Amino acid sequence: MLRPKIGLDWDDVTAPFNSLAITMANEKYQFDPPLGMEEITSWENTGRTSVIKEFYSDEELYRRQVVPEKTKRAVRKLMDIADVYFITAVSPQFMGIRAKQILTAFPEFPPENIILGNAKNLVQFDIILDDAIHNVLETPAAYPVLMRKPWNRKMTGLLSVNNMSEFVSLVKQIIHASQTRASKITGPSVLALVGPSGSGKSDVTANLCQDYRFVSPKTYCTKHSSKHHYLSEQEFARQNFFEQTMYAGVRYGTKKEDIQAVLDDGKYAVIPLDMCGAIAMKRHFPTSIIYIARDKEKLIEDVITEDFSVEEKTLRILSLDAEKRNREICDFEINNRDGRGSERILQLI
Repeated sequence: MLRPKIGLDWDDVTAPFNSLAITMANEKYQFDPPLGMEEITSWENTGRTSVIKEFYSDEELYRRQVVPEKTKRAVRKLMDIADVYFITAVSPQFMGIRAKQILTAFPEFPPENIILGNAKNLVQFDIILDDAIHNVLETPAAYPVLMRKPWNRKMTGLLSVNNMSEFVSLVKQIIHASQTRASKITGPSVLALVGPSGSGKSDVTANLCQDYRFVSPKTYCTKHSSKHHYLSEQEFARQNFFEQTMYAGVRYGTKKEDIQAVLDDGKYAVIPLDMCGAIAMKRHFPTSIIYIARDKEKLIEDVITEDFSVEEKTLRILSLDAEKRNREICDFEINNRDGRGSERILQLI
């Protein structure tokens, strides 16, 4: 894949949308306490924040949309390495405003690469970036990527990013992986283990760390767990994490100094991560991204028997097929169906 074809969503991905609707609702109704983005916990948006839907048909909302400068720079980096399209589901009465928004923010953008309408799943791209779970799951794109927002925070397993800069790094990794394959792992380095929930990443980590050459650095999360150091949401927000992500509504983070200490000791840092976190590692440390594979039937069986809510079980099962695509952009793939994944990693050292 020398130059991928990328489809970018506009609202809440490239330009703010729901945050502006919340601002307008707070201005009009003077809510106490004020409405906040974190209250939008599902795509249906029920509850207190459902009032913002009335502003979706207000032209003022569209006129307030301004693309942040950091996002503009990231999109221009994408345009250097890919053919970029904006695919935006916008009502007919606002199509003119939306087209003008895009061309004002990006005067150099080809007008023919602006696709207005609701048929996102009918357009063929190599990579798409969207905040709507249904668009990500239904797209025919080879690599669907979810932009993390409060309303999709429970979705697990998918390729996901927190901002446009992270997306640029992900696209570069996809291009790199399509052209280059490593055959051996050299150290000291980070072993970033990715794969579906239930694939055995934690077991592989524990098995490797029985060997003195491997260390699992300290990680932090907002859920009580024997595997991570617990922090409250407030404590987590105050930390200086260089890499953080959210998985099934729980925040996870790692600190650069904890990983650097392992590497300075000449050892391998073994860390289970999602793809976003693994690629963040690659930006800072020598890193091998290793996909841990397991039979789909066994993964589904484990999800069903776990003490998850029906909603979380459904989301985890829905994400399995999409997550399997992640293996194509990893440096190595290890089969762990027989529980011997750690042995196979050792053979690559």
